[in-house]
Order: sequence, then C-alpha cells, then structure tokens
Amino acid sequence: MAVVYSKALPQSGGANETPTRRFHTSTEKIVDRANPDITNIYSALLYGQQTRPDAEIMGKRDVLGTVTEEKQVEHKVNGKMETTTKQWSFFKLSEYKWMTYNQAVDYTTNLGAGFRSMGVEPKNRVLIYAPTSREWQLCAFGAFSQSMQVVTAYDTLGESGLLHAMNQAKVEIAFLKADQMPILARIMDQIETVKHIVYYQDLYGMPDGCQEAIDKVKSKFAVYTMDEVHELGVKNPIERQIPKDHDIALVMYTSGSTGKPKGVLVEHQGVMAVAGGIHLFIEPYIDYGQDVILSYLPLSHVLAFFVDVYCMYSGIRVGYGTPRTLTDDSVRECQGDIKELRPMVMMGVPQVWNTIRAGMLKQVNKSSWLVRKLFYNAVELKNALRSHNLPHSFMDNIVFKKTREATGGRLKFVITGGAPINRNVQKLMNAALCPMIQGFGMTEASGLLSVQLPDDPTFNNVGAPCPSVEMKLVDVPEAKYFAKDGKGEIWVRGPSIFKGYLDNDELTRETVTEDGWLKTGDIGQWTDQGQLTIIDRKKNLVKLVSGEYIALEALESTYKNSLYIHNICVVADSRMSQPCAIVNIDDNQIAQMADNAGIHYNNPSEIATSQDFIKAVLADLQQVARQNNLTKQETLTAIRIDPELWSPENDRLTPAMKLKRTDIRDHNQDKLEDMYRQMGLDQE
Repeated sequence: MAVVYSKALPQSGGANETPTRRFHTSTEKIVDRANPDITNIYSALLYGQQTRPDAEIMGKRDVLGTVTEEKQVEHKVNGKMETTTKQWSFFKLSEYKWMTYNQAVDYTTNLGAGFRSMGVEPKNRVLIYAPTSREWQLCAFGAFSQSMQVVTAYDTLGESGLLHAMNQAKVEIAFLKADQMPILARIMDQIETVKHIVYYQDLYGMPDGCQEAIDKVKSKFAVYTMDEVHELGVKNPIERQIPKDHDIALVMYTSGSTGKPKGVLVEHQGVMAVAGGIHLFIEPYIDYGQDVILSYLPLSHVLAFFVDVYCMYSGIRVGYGTPRTLTDDSVRECQGDIKELRPMVMMGVPQVWNTIRAGMLKQVNKSSWLVRKLFYNAVELKNALRSHNLPHSFMDNIVFKKTREATGGRLKFVITGGAPINRNVQKLMNAALCPMIQGFGMTEASGLLSVQLPDDPTFNNVGAPCPSVEMKLVDVPEAKYFAKDGKGEIWVRGPSIFKGYLDNDELTRETVTEDGWLKTGDIGQWTDQGQLTIIDRKKNLVKLVSGEYIALEALESTYKNSLYIHNICVVADSRMSQPCAIVNIDDNQIAQMADNAGIHYNNPSEIATSQDFIKAVLADLQQVARQNNLTKQETLTAIRIDPELWSPENDRLTPAMKLKRTDIRDHNQDKLEDMYRQMGLDQE
C-alpha cells in the first residue's frame, strides 16, 4: 500500500483552488512551537543547555596558515603547446574545536551584555555582514539574548545592497569579518544610523588593506573586536532580556534576482514553529547528541539559519566550514572540512550537487566499458531496491565505497533546496552517497514549507507540507494551470508565515491575503501520495509565439544533465517558437572539453566563439532534450557560450546560487542579439 504523506482537510477547497492539505499526522492542529513550549530562538539554546549542558554543539577550525604551490599549466597558443607557471594558495587548518552548550550560553550572554553596555537597547538592530562561521551565530544569539533584532546581509551583497540594508533597517551595530572592512570604509560616509562596528578575524591574521580600513572607519564609528565586546559584557553583567514569541527576530534581506533586496520580517515563533515541525518527522532518523551536520551555506539565507537553530535546539552538533575548504583538493597539510568532520547530515543547493555529479561521472567515464556499465547498472539497481524497501546497503562497500569515503563515510542523508533538483542527480546521490531529500522553502515562511522524508524513494517532488503550515493550489488561468487538474500557484498559511516586508506595506498586501495565505509565486502540483511537485516559478513561465507556455527553471534543471555545461540560462519570449540559451562553461575546463571533442583552436580564448565547439555543445543539449522527452517547443534551437564562471561575486548569481537573469542577459547582450539574428527575429 502506497504511503500517504499529506491529507486534504474535509470541506476545504473551492471552484478555483484545491482542498487544503496538511502533513498526514498534523491534520487536527498545525505545529506552532518546539516542545516544551519554546517560542523564541534564544530559548532553543537554553533548552539545549538544560538537557545536555556539557555536550559539544558548535565547532570551528582555525586557520593555521597558507601554503603556496606553483603549478605548470599547458595551453595552446597559435597551434602550439606552451607551458606557464601559476601560483596557487591553499589554507592549512586545525582540527575542529568545540564549544559546549554551557560555553555557548555564557559567551552569548556576555556578548549581549556587551552590546547593552555600548548603549544598544532591546528591539534595536544588529546587522551581520560576514561569511558563515561560529562567530556569525554567536553574534546572532548574543543579540537575541537581549531581544535585539538581527539584520542579515549576504557577505557577497555588494556595497549598494549593504548600504540599503543598513540604512533602511536603521541599524545600530554592524558586525563583520575583518576582510569586509575595506567595503565598509568605502561607504562609511553614506551610512546613516550605525554607531558601532564590531569585527572578528582568523588566527591567521589581518588581510592586506584591512588595518588601514579599520583606522579610517574609527574616524566615524566606535570600533571593537568581538572579544572586546565580550569582555565589556563580563565586566558589566546584565540580566538577559529573552524575546517574546511574536517579537521580530530577523530582518532577513532576500538576495533578489531583480531590484533592491527586500527586508523580510521574521518572528521568533515563526522559526521555532518550523523547528517543532521538523522535529515531528525527522526524529526517527537522528541520533541526538551524537550526530553532526556540516554548516557552510550562507547563514544569511533562511535555509542554513533555521537548520542551525533546529540543530542547537535538538542536540545535533554543528561544525562550520566554508565552500573554499570543503574538500581535500582545496587545503594543504590537513583534510578538507567534509573528511575532517565526517558529517551525518549535509545541505547543498542544486548547483553544488550538479558539480559533484559532474565530477563523479567524469571519473567514471574515464574507466573501462565494463566498469562504467557496472556503475550505471548499480545506480539503477540500488534505486530500484530502495523503492521497494528491499535491502541495498550491501552495494555500498562493493561499488560506492570510494564516493562514500570522499564525504567521510557517515552521511545518513543530504538536503537539497533553493531550486528544483534534477532527477538524475538525485538518483546518483541516493546510490553513490546516501538518500537525498528535496525541500521547498521561503524566507517569507521562516524557512521550510515542505520536505521529503529520508526514506521516501520517489523523485521529482519536494515532499509533504511541513507540519507548521497548510497548503493549497490556486488557479493561474493565464498559464492554463487549474486546481481541477491538481495544479496551481502554491499558497501557504501557518504560524511560520512572516510579519511583512520592512517599510513596504503595499508589497506585503500583494503577497499575503487578509486571511493569512502567503502567495509563493511558485506553481505546484499534487502527487497521488500527497507530495508537492514544483513545476516552475510563476514569473518564469514564458508564452511562445504558438501561445504555449514553457517553464524556464524546469528546462534549465533538465539541461543540466549535460556534462558539458556548468550552468545555463534559457531565454524565450513571445516572438520565439523555440528557446535559446546562454551556456556557462568554466574557462578552466573549456580547453579540456575542446581537446576531448577533437576541436582545433589556436588560443583558449577562441573556444567560446568557435562554431564547431558551439555546435558540439548544442548537439549535446539537444540529445539531452530527446533523452528527457522534451517537446520541440522546449528544445533549444541556438546557444552561445559565456566562459566567465557565474557567481555571486560577479552578480550573475544570487548568494543562494539562483540565476540573476537580467544581469546575465545584460552581460551577454551581444550574444543574445547574435542568436536573435540567427533565429530570424526582428529586433525591437
């Protein structure tokens, strides 16, 4: 008998909406807190202290130094191979060093007291502009210990975005890593309300240019190190001011693919409702007090933040890492974060898993025909056995031993979110590593809206509604999505829904109905087992000249099956009968790909414009379309190649690794116009 993951409420639904659905064990009551009656974030840490005071909870690695290596790089110049020498720097890191619950509570209590001794009051705002780290969370919990609000800004947000967040939120304290000081120094004259700057640095020392920036910043602000603020609190103790459930915890600035970032007002109870909802279904899969999770995604993103909070509440140890130091390849004289920590749980966005999949398959494809055949058959067999709840772990030490060892060998499951994951990526992760569960969330919902269970063997869905929300699908008639067909825009309601956008009541009213339904802007569909499938974003549905709609994100997810490409931005409008695309290939790999394809070139810079190479990549993408049963109107008819790797740093991706379509198109305007001419489109 098939498992039912969510249930429809009786007497719900209507002519233009599906019945309201809830998690299958929460039909009577939506979860609105974490037990026992924890409705604010700081009390989650206190609960951990009460239940396991001496248990380790927050781990970090110190930077011991850097190791510089010289590498010989070969490339073709005018048809001849030439060798150049490049220098590469790698971090050398310590083992993980842990802080117990007692130590975390003591430190954050003193840090909060230090903030108060500086003249900052409850309800004032502390901005954190720093990479994911233990210091990031200690600062946040220090602020929460005195009912201060935390304003989050991605450390890749850029000067204009940072300035907007500071001034709109009327920030009193800005907390940052020493590396960010030069940015602060450049915009300091435009900062309106900040009075205090607090910073921290690695043991390795102060990066170039930072001390000069600090000296400049001191001319306008009171500047402290994190340790100095802690010492202020030790010398000037004050009783904690624990937040109330409906107090604002976060002004979380969304990364924003267009326009200025929006400040989302997230309540304490909203985050703890999500934590309580997670605990209801994840408990059987976790060994609390023993298991450890690797935290490296941006804590300024709601996914990483609420997972961290849940871990601290429930007793899952959190070890902090960085994207730069995850693997052994990126460090020297030590292991990468993954193998050093050997986590049981790990999160990632689709771009991370796509890169891991491509790396795995490139290694497999170098093997003999027999080894390739065995590997691919083993992936299919293990997924088939898992779908029928049959034993399959015997394959781990036979076929997948190396891939599992590369991640420490202890992973129980990995979590993917932020955008739809490709089915083939999920199948490979399920077999070669561990179960991959896909989730769906929004900043406006304090994080999680739905997620698969670790033993769910199905694909192409994001699981059932989280026990902290209820969901329905509402007609989108202009795109021909109707509730009667089980499709529509996803609307959600519950205690985790945000309080509104900072200083933008009009947008709040457009996003949340009077009776509390959040319009997500995502198009969804129910499966027969009550799981949610994301079809696409409402704003990314594009009508072609035929009058039919295509879903850009869904197509991009499919085309990422190609091992040629690193990323892809599908482009379409009402003049076209078929889409085209800007394809992103890392310029470090493009020459190797051309060599493998037997395509002649004189200089690596020529490859991105080589017609032979473009045709080879397009042919591969069209083969992917056929293999995945895409229609003609979904099949790419033209591509151009952008060899500059898209990233948040160059404004091609948001910090959550989503495409910034407008920026990508603006940067590649000449390539787009070239494709339009090829497709016979009039320029308007």
